[in-house]
Amino acid sequence: MINLEFIRIADNFICYLETIIKIFSSILYEQKLIFIGNEIGSLTRLINTFVCLLYPFSWPHTFVPILPALMLDIVQAPTPYIIGILRSCESYLSGNDDFLSQDNSDILIVDIDHDRIRSIDDYIMNNSHRSSTDNLHHFPTSNQENNPRFQILPKIFKIELKQEISLLRKTRLSLSLDECQQRLHDVFMSIFVQSCYNYKDYFNETFQREEFLQSKQHTIELFLEWFTRTQIFGLFIRQKFEYNNANQFAISFDSACGKYLKKFNKQTPQRVTAKAVKRKSATRANKQDNRF
Repeated sequence: MINLEFIRIADNFICYLETIIKIFSSILYEQKLIFIGNEIGSLTRLINTFVCLLYPFSWPHTFVPILPALMLDIVQAPTPYIIGILRSCESYLSGNDDFLSQDNSDILIVDIDHDRIRSIDDYIMNNSHRSSTDNLHHFPTSNQENNPRFQILPKIFKIELKQEISLLRKTRLSLSLDECQQRLHDVFMSIFVQSCYNYKDYFNETFQREEFLQSKQHTIELFLEWFTRTQIFGLFIRQKFEYNNANQFAISFDSACGKYLKKFNKQTPQRVTAKAVKRKSATRANKQDNRF
């Protein structure tokens, strides 16, 4: 049963990749997400799958895979969260006056049983007359497609995700459960490897954020400009400083970064280092001084 359940989840990742990227982007954007489902097992596995895809980062906010009925008021929290609620409790979302009176524009509703994903406003408006065609691959477009949280991943990463997931689709039936999970994990971790592979070069007494950003190509610089300000990234940096001596945190990520760095150095004649960035900044400052 576990294998079949994971294959169903993997198929959703494969078939509805655009929407899965939107959910993943919303998590990176530190938004509020409510997952709704009939079965505890399916709900918790899917939610945990998404959270695991953040590795080496972790979710620093409220995380409740199954929210008990007596604690539904938590969805009114002003801070980000990832929450799962059973179908029997979903009436709270459209029937609680206190909840409905708030600005809930930053909430995303994911219905895992009917393959629907909506903003809270769309969910409440359509909850009483669901359409069989309103599913994951027919995501409502009104005021949604241009939402900043759906645009944060660079195009180059989205293209790579599609290519790698398509390959996984062709080979998944020949893979074991562990192999399939690992492939899925590696596909999403590659985003963080490619964008943060040299992050250790910018560890001093603090993390040298500006120098780190200057070392990046323009295609991902804007993404990192935003991402390095999130609590998700901040928690990762604090943990790396805390575990620096023991070197017991995010080992597999660091290993992948090392392999990517070797590959990057072979393809790039001159590596952009922290010292090179400082020299570049100093040269730029001198030129500006000479103008005056």
